[in-house]
Amino acid sequence: MKGKLTGFGLAMAFGVAGLCNTALSQDWSDDFEGYSNGQVLFHVGGWTGWDDLEAVCGSASSTYAHNGSLSLLSEGADDAIHPFTGLTSGSGTISAWIYIPVGGFISDCYFIFQNVYNHGGPYDWCIEVQFDFEGDAGGGPGTVADDLRTETNFPPIAFDQWVEIRCEVDIDNDTITTYYNNVELSTGVLFVDAGFPEIANIDLFTLGTPQYYDDISVTGLGSGGGGYTCDISGTCPGNIDVNWAGAQPNKTQGIVFASNTGSFTINSGACAGTQLGLGTRNLQLVRTIGTGNGAGSIGRAVGAGACGGFVQLVTVASPCEASTVGQIP
Repeated sequence: MKGKLTGFGLAMAFGVAGLCNTALSQDWSDDFEGYSNGQVLFHVGGWTGWDDLEAVCGSASSTYAHNGSLSLLSEGADDAIHPFTGLTSGSGTISAWIYIPVGGFISDCYFIFQNVYNHGGPYDWCIEVQFDFEGDAGGGPGTVADDLRTETNFPPIAFDQWVEIRCEVDIDNDTITTYYNNVELSTGVLFVDAGFPEIANIDLFTLGTPQYYDDISVTGLGSGGGGYTCDISGTCPGNIDVNWAGAQPNKTQGIVFASNTGSFTINSGACAGTQLGLGTRNLQLVRTIGTGNGAGSIGRAVGAGACGGFVQLVTVASPCEASTVGQIP
């Protein structure tokens, strides 16, 4: 099938003094069976080319397949990408199966993830597995290297067969362990570059060597406040108190607001540099309190227009995201 999202959940609690916990998880996978042989993966299934260029997109191929009959081929000057939105918390697994024909191995090729990606920039890298042609990465010609961390091992490339690349990642604790062919390649800090703590983009890049990918998946990661909890108490109209804890310190900025419709537009400009505010329907967002340590509180008198409205925590990632955490009584 084409790229798909599964396991999307929202935990929401209501009440005058309700304890609420947000967990927004997204599992994604693509087995490429939903495409046609030779189809250029440009604006289909979430795929495109670097900087949204059709000329560098990957394509579906029936030459090799791990399961089924199709895989993704990246060759020549290809730089196939698949951006994500909202993978800002949790621990899970990034997995892909790769096939490199020994006769076509003429240059380096790469399995990459960015934690910041935008067409035209800016970009920041968090995973870069190199299939090293000349051996300049330290393991010798025909080995696998981690361009961002010190290697535990330099496994040899297993040519002419399907081999798994597996990254065990923990966004909340900023760690990653990468395996190639069930051999540990490296372990260390996940977000070694600048930018947001987020899995933002797949990047399958080659300098000429054809590489085939199949059964790519991202599981266990999602969006939200990193398992935060919040407590909403008070009587509306009147004073309402919101307390929260467990958000990611120095990684999450909270904006708490209310809307009778359950949604309230917060763009990246309003989110950037704003840590906490309480807004009500038909009113501007009020910037009132800041917090950077993962916990905080706010007390504010709200009018009848906010009664029954929804309170949300917005995490500053790329882009800003709102997670509903409760309802004003």
